[in-house]
Amino acid sequence: MDSVLSAKITSNHSRLGDITISKDNIPNKILELLKIKPHTPTELANHFHQTREQFSKSYIYPLRDSKKIEKVDGSNYYQLARQKNTIVTIQKQLRSESEIFKTELFKNWTRKNHAKFEYKNQIRFARIVLGFVTPKFKIHPDNITKENWKEIIPNMVDTLLEVANYDIVDGEPNWSNRQAIRHAIKYGLGIEISENEGIELRISGQKPKEKSSDLHITPEQITEAKKLLLKHYSIEDYLKFGVKTWTFVRPSTVYLIELAKMEFIDQLVEYVEGTDGVKLTDEKVVSYAKFRGDKIYSYVRRICHIEVHENKTHDDFDKYILDPEFVEPLEQFDNTRVSQGKKYLFWKDNNTKFESKTYDKILTSSVSRDNKFFKKILSMIGFQKSDFGLYFRANYGFRHFGIQMWLIATDYNYNLVAEMSHEGTETLKKWYGKRTQKDFQRKIKGIMVI
Repeated sequence: MDSVLSAKITSNHSRLGDITISKDNIPNKILELLKIKPHTPTELANHFHQTREQFSKSYIYPLRDSKKIEKVDGSNYYQLARQKNTIVTIQKQLRSESEIFKTELFKNWTRKNHAKFEYKNQIRFARIVLGFVTPKFKIHPDNITKENWKEIIPNMVDTLLEVANYDIVDGEPNWSNRQAIRHAIKYGLGIEISENEGIELRISGQKPKEKSSDLHITPEQITEAKKLLLKHYSIEDYLKFGVKTWTFVRPSTVYLIELAKMEFIDQLVEYVEGTDGVKLTDEKVVSYAKFRGDKIYSYVRRICHIEVHENKTHDDFDKYILDPEFVEPLEQFDNTRVSQGKKYLFWKDNNTKFESKTYDKILTSSVSRDNKFFKKILSMIGFQKSDFGLYFRANYGFRHFGIQMWLIATDYNYNLVAEMSHEGTETLKKWYGKRTQKDFQRKIKGIMVI
């Protein structure tokens, strides 16, 4: 992204500056540069005509270790200690300085759309027109006009499809590229694209089909994943799998879980034995058995309760983990983190400020790593890309897994499960809560056809 924001629209590139300075004065010069604005190690190294690796070892790391400079959370930028830059303010400054964002198309776009994440569409479109996606297509943004845009888009689409590293559906670029192009036309040129125009130009506004609403993970697959993670990977990866499945939080939220919001509780479970030996724990069944004088069995289990805040919706939800094979090591991990003075369950830096406008950017690399890692794990336990719809997003698979797991366990009690994740049941039912085929067949066993 930095290359987009610092790129010239023309082909020539320039460094930050050409100066001659003694090695002893370089640290002071770095502090002067950072006083003006944050810089990446690469930018600073280029300024002094040195390689990034050697420059970082010689100057950046010593300044960091002496606490004169610090990294901006969620970025590769350094700032003076105690400065209050965030990745959001840095990106805003970069966009204001970038040549491409000073063009009329982008100025109009920024003025007409103030959405929180619209910058992602702008940067994606900037990469396209600058020739970063493919050198076969490059154009100055202001050469795209109200009169000629329909002639330009087909060539843009053709070159995007030539380098597509995803499954092409209906002869169109993926949703992200189409959305970027559509927004450039809509907000940059002020033109509303009709449904027919979108289809004809192969930039339709049709969203990709969501993952199947009955996507779920079987008990056998969970067992297989447990064995795999315990044998070949870290206890943190194992616990992250358990927490993500049982709490079905959004991908970034797993890093926002605070140790102070977790508690481990002894819960008394009463049950009666069914004719097939199955433990029946339903409260009404147990109460009726008590009334009849039937034998009641009980045991105590250790469970984990977590209070989770979802930044996206600004809602708090109570989450529970009941599987003892996750609860026991999770409690041990929790105790270790507390003894180490840690604030978060999985995030390492106590001083990170997770604000509603910045938390997702701070966590980008961690969330991306999780998606890549768990995509591999899910593939190893039998999942296919097609199970997830158009895009294999393992992180969001866990949201489906957890919701379906709780729905199956509660005989599809949508109201109860919604209390752990949604304001109502409509979204839950539509996108996550379709009965599995196996459960549906179980429910119709007793239906007699006369």
